[in-house]
Amino acid sequence: MGGPAIRYIGGRLVQALVTYVLFMAALFVATRASGDPAALILPADATPEMFAAARHSIGTDRPYIEQFLIFLRGMATFDFGRSIVYREPVVDLIGPRLLASFKLQLASLALVVVTAFPLGVLAATHRGKAVDHVARFAAALGQAAPSFWVGLALVALFSVKLGWFPAGGMGDGGLADWRFFVLPTVTGSLFLFASLVRLLRSSMLETLNADFVTLARAKGAPEWRVVWLHVLRNALSPVMTFMAIWIGAAASGSVVVEVVFDWPGVGAMFVDAIGSHDFPVIQAVVGLVAVAVLAANLIVDALYTVVDPRVRLVAEAHA
Repeated sequence: MGGPAIRYIGGRLVQALVTYVLFMAALFVATRASGDPAALILPADATPEMFAAARHSIGTDRPYIEQFLIFLRGMATFDFGRSIVYREPVVDLIGPRLLASFKLQLASLALVVVTAFPLGVLAATHRGKAVDHVARFAAALGQAAPSFWVGLALVALFSVKLGWFPAGGMGDGGLADWRFFVLPTVTGSLFLFASLVRLLRSSMLETLNADFVTLARAKGAPEWRVVWLHVLRNALSPVMTFMAIWIGAAASGSVVVEVVFDWPGVGAMFVDAIGSHDFPVIQAVVGLVAVAVLAANLIVDALYTVVDPRVRLVAEAHA
């Protein structure tokens, strides 16, 4: 990666930092406007003096700008404060849950990679044939079916009726715990699987007719090499863009999966935090998701300069 590409990524990094600060400012205002958290920790007959003392202990009696600067400093140092409801450091609360959510999303992503990519490539290279019809039907079904309905249907069939897999929970860390992952992994990966199959198929169909593909075939390159190296590489740009967007969608989608399967992840905890106005937890979860989304977009921008030569030309033109 040369100097122009590095400057290109540097510019994207500055944009990401500005975006993050503006986003967190909007989140800060929204959480403060949603209600008074002091009312959650005080009895119904609390006096004004008790409210003043509670707001002082929480820190909401300080000027907004001071609260925001403390909040930004805490986010930068992973000091998210203390939960208003649980009275514990937020980092201690979300740490294990974040790991549980990460394991589930990693399992879903792995399942998608080994299924959606081959099926999308086969659908594009066998257009109009049986495998193409199967891929398009599976993709349409995956995008149309709501996650909560799929999860409940899987539980009813494979847990309640057949007894093959547990209906919920994560297990205790033993080797047999893979059975707890099966149903939530399938449920959580369904929409991404369907979207990637359709996106990869359409992108490859456009690339298969490109001049460089015809030239590669004319030079005698094997068909597998043309498809998997030349065509797939040039069809990955929209796929990578979608994957970066999915990082954020995965966080919201995991809420449904975690609630349905009683998964001890950060998504279910986030839902509880919203209901109880536990804004330190809300800010920490949303802030970490924002970091993940921005980091994913930066990684994709860097990969663009490697996968797509046109991005390198743009970076050099602006150098």
